[in-house]
Amino acid sequence: MAIPAERRRSHLARQVGTLVLSHVRLDNPMAPVRAATWHNVLTRMGLHLPLFVVHDLGILLTAPRGAGGWTLGPRKDLLYRVGVPAAVQPLLTRYQALLTDIARSEVTEKSSGWRLRDELVALLISRVLGDAYNQWQNPAKAAGGGELPLEPGLYADADPAAHFADFDPAPLWSFLTLLGQQSWHIYTSVEQIDLDTLRLLGLFRERAEGGEGGGTMAGGLDLAELYQVLRSSEANDVVNFSLELLPSVLETKRASGAQTFAVDGYASLERRGNLDSLVLSEFAYDDELFDRKVIDHELYYYGHERQREEERRLQYILVDASASMRGQRQTFARGLALTLIKKLGLQGDEIWLRFFDSRLYDVVKVARSGAFSVPYLLTFRSERGRNYGKVFRQLLLELSRLRREARRRVVLYIITHGQCHIPVELAAQMRTFAHLFGIIILPSQEVELDYLQHFDQHQIVSAEALASKEGRKDRALDIVNSAGRDED
Repeated sequence: MAIPAERRRSHLARQVGTLVLSHVRLDNPMAPVRAATWHNVLTRMGLHLPLFVVHDLGILLTAPRGAGGWTLGPRKDLLYRVGVPAAVQPLLTRYQALLTDIARSEVTEKSSGWRLRDELVALLISRVLGDAYNQWQNPAKAAGGGELPLEPGLYADADPAAHFADFDPAPLWSFLTLLGQQSWHIYTSVEQIDLDTLRLLGLFRERAEGGEGGGTMAGGLDLAELYQVLRSSEANDVVNFSLELLPSVLETKRASGAQTFAVDGYASLERRGNLDSLVLSEFAYDDELFDRKVIDHELYYYGHERQREEERRLQYILVDASASMRGQRQTFARGLALTLIKKLGLQGDEIWLRFFDSRLYDVVKVARSGAFSVPYLLTFRSERGRNYGKVFRQLLLELSRLRREARRRVVLYIITHGQCHIPVELAAQMRTFAHLFGIIILPSQEVELDYLQHFDQHQIVSAEALASKEGRKDRALDIVNSAGRDED
């Protein structure tokens, strides 16, 4: 279906008409739909850009070039039909030159090989074109704007040239003029995109729906957090440190969760199973009765393997976010937390992440695919003081509930600093409900924390360990390698 006649002069028709000016061609009927998705995200951010430039820049960032990919060049047949004025031709030439420069950038070459989420693509477009949009002197640029429908049929059979003729093209000519004037700034904005951050987000990209917990990626990325990640030097420090550590853990095998018994014994008799594990006496039934028992699941099978879901550990990572954790401590703590999440997730364990200062913040539950809101971890900032007694009393109640109601085996990692004073009696009580693993980062003096005697494991990260890049990496990997082992 094409755009209905009653919507001929709608916002949808206006935006489809701008595709006459598109210079990036991709033989994929879903390309305009993805462009509409990016346009909708940008609209929610307050950027009402013409669809053609959203389409072109988005395709460059997400699709490969060459065979089966995109090609660069104007749509001459459409431009001829709409009768582009001679004065506008140089603007289109400059626009094509800008796209050519962007296509040659290392950022677009590498990002096009990664599966970037639509929210992230839209945010990159806003990063590149945001300043130019703000300088666009068109008082009606946001008038009548809104989100576009995402029905493929609306775009597949639409005729951009027919819709282009229904609207005044003057705002588009002014926008093309602005793109030409700002071309160097736009290209520089592309070059300033941090590839390491994109790569890290790709490592934790959600591959399955249904993630749980606050801040998970299942419901879409938090655009404010993602925008902050792309502009924050502190977040970039954590990203770089994480990428130093992650290659060492990516070869970890995901645990199958299956319990295997000796070949001469059986775990149980089951009502379901494979034909080769069927109890031999079941073959004594006549054919008709045997068929009925198969349909009604009334046959018995030997059970050799059984899932141990009830024994699946909960890896609970608690990160101190108080003001004392700024600088080197914050970089080490959050990079270590990201690496622990990746390693423990590959081992098949369930993982919770939580920040604390004078209170416990919301739990982030990592999806079974290993996906969670990386921007949340990178950008979370506390504005509160410290109240460790309150925090760990609340945590003790939660640990006791997990043991009582869910019968979970909990491993609790507490990543903090040398002035984190947990009441000794609380530490003793927490040990009855969880395996305690303390990580004390960059203490300002000799560590004298009485509660550490009640911890099952603890690690001290000294100033000497953080003095060099290699020393910092080796110390973090020592901690990662000691985590996730059998706590029994």
